Amino acid sequence: MKNSSTTSNMRKLWQDRRLLFRTLTFLKPWLKWHALGLFLTILAAGLALVQPWVTRLLIDKVLIDGNTDLLLKICFAYLGAVLLGSLVGMAMSILFSWVGQSAAIDLKMALYKKLNTLSMAFTGRKRVGELMAGFTSDIPVMQSLYSSTLSSTISEVIRFFVVLAVMISINPRLTLLAVPSIPLFAIIIALAGTMLKKASAEVQEKRAFFTATLQEQLSGLRTSAAFNLENRESVKFKNSMTDLMHSSIRLTVKGFVMNAGSLLASTTLILVIWLGGKEVIQGRMDVGVLIAFISYFGMLFGPVGSIAGIATQILKAMGAAERVFTVIDTEPAVTELPGAAELTGVKGKVEFKNISFSYSEESPVLKNFNEVIHAGETVALSGDSGSGKTTLISLLLRFFDPDSGEILIDGNSTKNFTLESLRRNIGVVFQDPFLYHCSVAQNILLGSPEASMDEIEKAARAAHAHEFITTLPDGYDTLVGERGSSLSGGQVQRLALARVFLKDPPIVVLDEATSALDSKSESKIQDAVSHLLQSRTCLVIAHRQSTVESADRVVSVPLLSGNNDITPLAAK
Repeated sequence: MKNSSTTSNMRKLWQDRRLLFRTLTFLKPWLKWHALGLFLTILAAGLALVQPWVTRLLIDKVLIDGNTDLLLKICFAYLGAVLLGSLVGMAMSILFSWVGQSAAIDLKMALYKKLNTLSMAFTGRKRVGELMAGFTSDIPVMQSLYSSTLSSTISEVIRFFVVLAVMISINPRLTLLAVPSIPLFAIIIALAGTMLKKASAEVQEKRAFFTATLQEQLSGLRTSAAFNLENRESVKFKNSMTDLMHSSIRLTVKGFVMNAGSLLASTTLILVIWLGGKEVIQGRMDVGVLIAFISYFGMLFGPVGSIAGIATQILKAMGAAERVFTVIDTEPAVTELPGAAELTGVKGKVEFKNISFSYSEESPVLKNFNEVIHAGETVALSGDSGSGKTTLISLLLRFFDPDSGEILIDGNSTKNFTLESLRRNIGVVFQDPFLYHCSVAQNILLGSPEASMDEIEKAARAAHAHEFITTLPDGYDTLVGERGSSLSGGQVQRLALARVFLKDPPIVVLDEATSALDSKSESKIQDAVSHLLQSRTCLVIAHRQSTVESADRVVSVPLLSGNNDITPLAAK
């Protein structure tokens, strides 16, 4: 068992080392600035060594010998060292802050881009708060490695040996008395760091869970109130905070192990003061020399403690890095083939060929589904909830790939095309359209970012959205609020329709696109939708009879056993 545990620990240390090297690769573009920061750190450490020596001269050469001329020189020298040290410290802080945040931005962008490439199968299993924790909790912990940890490690090692050399030059015998306690001090700090790593990882995990819970509950306040869930959700919220508090307390308690190291250092210092004091009394050492030696003694343990503290920081950062790189290393379920072609000149024929798909192995959603939708044809997909209607749309857009079979556009598999060009040729209005927290015009512009204001207004008129937009406080410049919270459901869907009008794609998908409209509003835009669908291929998912009747034909999607229980919310 002992050998097995040792092997496991060695494997973990090796893994952490690889994680550390990988984390530091994001520092590479900023390496020359980090090197400048290292120089400033060493310079600041050197200036810090001036004070004990000045204290020695002040006591032994000025106060005891009464040398007034030397007093003025010492004061000016000390003032110069303090001013220079302050300027160096300020420049060092600014530089490391800039470098650390720049490298952290690169890491956040890598995580963000990976999340954009991962399929809905991955993000659907995670709560938004859990994904956010990587940006708001984990990467900030890793940022300390970019800010100053590397330079601090090097400077502290240099400072340790310089201070040790100075102490030996002052009094070798007292130095030899202090040295044996240093390895023991380092061991205590290292053991404490190992204990703190696990406790810190638990705190990070609980903090991520708390963030996810908070985000979910703030997003669901209306639902919570509607179903009288306030008490239940309050208990969940309090429990998440309590769990985080308990983990934080355990981390704090384990941090007291560090006090054993401080106790050892203090005991050794007392011994040094006792023996050094006897030498001063016996005339074998000047008072100033003893005071300087005591100051340097504190500086000797300082780097050891700092290095141990840095080790603890690294251990904390590695726990965060493990979570971040787990996401970054996740292989996307949907990828482009090497040399994928641009989808251009689309006529609009869509063919589902022997499509089978499941979100879990136990319960398939689609099985050997076949259908051909000819160019310019409008087809309504009907079927019970959970039968896979929206899943077919997700497969067409390659949010997922089928387990078997293929989807063809104009006779070519969608896998042969780039994702960008495929989705550029398909316009979608989802049942629950998403609006960004920006202006009405900017939300419509998603359909065609280069469009002019005249084209935006034309698209809005076609979607029968212009009328209500002009009544908003700032018209097309009105902020819609988070997820369109300042608009009604029908208004949100009209803006989503306006996007598709502006995009002008050859293939259109309407996923319950009029579900939030009343009968009057629906009839007003029915003509507009009919105009939009002219000479285009359209797939319509709808339960309303009026929408189904406007289709050229209806395709029934059969419900397979158990689908209702396993289809993710994002794909229902």
